[in-house]
Amino acid sequence: MRDPIEEFLAYYSPDVQAISQSLHVMVKSAMPQVQEALYARHNHFGYSFSGLMSERICYLCPMKDYVRLGFMYGAQLPDPEHRLEGTGKRLRHVKVRTLKEASHPALKRLVKAAWADAKKQMKEKKG
Repeated sequence: MRDPIEEFLAYYSPDVQAISQSLHVMVKSAMPQVQEALYARHNHFGYSFSGLMSERICYLCPMKDYVRLGFMYGAQLPDPEHRLEGTGKRLRHVKVRTLKEASHPALKRLVKAAWADAKKQMKEKKG
């Protein structure tokens, strides 16, 4: 049986597939015990503690020419290299256009910061 994410990515160009796979591996390594869920109807796959869409920490959204690495609470993440885009109250994203960009250390730092923030928020919720 084929992986649903691989099937989902099959509709994209080889470059977008490679970027998506690279980011997928990086996110999984930066967020131990993260749950991954495909939301094909919403054109992305998300990462959370539970696999629930409402609890996403970050997501990968393949587009025609790039992959969006998004953060649900990106506005509060440290971003000394100014890679995050967006103007909303919470959401921020990085447009990853090449495989080289996908392996930039700043992206892993953002993912690790989002994971640490999510763990902190989870502890505070539990009291």
